[in-house]
Amino acid sequence: MRLRAHGFNLVELMVAMVAGLLLVAAVTSLFATILKANHTAMQTSRLNQEIQQLTDMIARDIQRAGYDANATRFLAPSICPGNSHARSCFYFDSAADLMGETAVGSGLYTCIRVRYDNDDNGVLNNPDPSPSTSSLNETRVYSYSSAQNGIKLDTGVSAACNSSSLVSTDDTIEITAMTFRLLPSSQVSGARALQLMVSGRFKATPALTLNLQRDIKLRNDGY
Repeated sequence: MRLRAHGFNLVELMVAMVAGLLLVAAVTSLFATILKANHTAMQTSRLNQEIQQLTDMIARDIQRAGYDANATRFLAPSICPGNSHARSCFYFDSAADLMGETAVGSGLYTCIRVRYDNDDNGVLNNPDPSPSTSSLNETRVYSYSSAQNGIKLDTGVSAACNSSSLVSTDDTIEITAMTFRLLPSSQVSGARALQLMVSGRFKATPALTLNLQRDIKLRNDGY
């Protein structure tokens, strides 16, 4: 007996095509979702790395604030003009060195000045003939620029808030806020600490934001 071969009829072929298209659409959608998730993860990682580096740099300088190689010789009242509480010109005076209060009485500041004896000679901003050294940078001022959405660093005797250039050159990320606050509880204990808060976002994806907060102890606080 001779068998007759049968193929797909039109309905079966159309059903198979629809099923195939649905499968392709599902795979494509899954692939696109994975790509988007990976892209978002990379952006988040980059944003976190950038803000972390900025906070690390500022935190290191704050921790050095007040360091003076010759601090033990300062036993009399302040010898540093304009710093009534200091027994050393490197001393961190929160009343004068926290600047740019966001609102009167808020206790939040957008600018900070720190000084430390970078060359161990006991003299603030001692001129150095070598431009390759950083001993001229014993006064450092960090400030937030809302106009440029970034953090600025100015150095030297005339260092001021919102002066000089931005610390970060990454034009894909912008800093949306930076504030400093002297922790009240730390003043009572005698070991002062500052709270640093930095917020940023990805320019291409404004909804992608990150906030970092860090408490930083003043290691060289008083003599």
